[in-house]
Amino acid sequence: MAKTGSGNRRRKYFINKDFQTRFIIKFCVPIIVTALLSVFVIYHFSAQSTTTVFENSRLTIKPTSEFIMPGLILSALISTVLVGLATVVIMFFQSHKIAGPLHKLEGSIERMAAGDFSFDINFRKGDAVRMLADVFNETSKELSGAIAGLKKEHLELESLLTSIKKHVPKDQGSGVVNEIKKLEAVSARLSGKISKFRLR
Repeated sequence: MAKTGSGNRRRKYFINKDFQTRFIIKFCVPIIVTALLSVFVIYHFSAQSTTTVFENSRLTIKPTSEFIMPGLILSALISTVLVGLATVVIMFFQSHKIAGPLHKLEGSIERMAAGDFSFDINFRKGDAVRMLADVFNETSKELSGAIAGLKKEHLELESLLTSIKKHVPKDQGSGVVNEIKKLEAVSARLSGKISKFRLR
């Protein structure tokens, strides 16, 4: 029985670029917006007060917002970049655990649609949606069993047709012989369709 999954580490991390990019952006945008809002709020509230500072050995009075703004912008920028990078890395690998299994599931469904029921799908331990693999494998087993039952019944049909042909003389009325030929044609078409399936 062939298996589509393996315990090996995936080498391709961008499996579904659109999905993974959207997934990462959705987590990064709130961080950037939050940092900008924080800077705005602190600037707004500090604009109401003044601060005394020494600049070039001279005592200077400035609005607090003007005094803290460079440091605030720098710290917000550094925090945003560091947290953003950490978020991108974390979300990249988290999205990979979703996109990878979905990609594998899509390929497995295409194989099943082509008539291949001879395999199980296996996700890695850390992959999301692992329950889908169990549902897929159970469905595949049931369909494989049902098709195997059809194959068995088809063999019985062919055996019956062979038996009937032995008991019906060739010089029997053409109506009976024609009906047997029609049944044989139907059996042949059915055999062609069933033979396309690969079972467990």
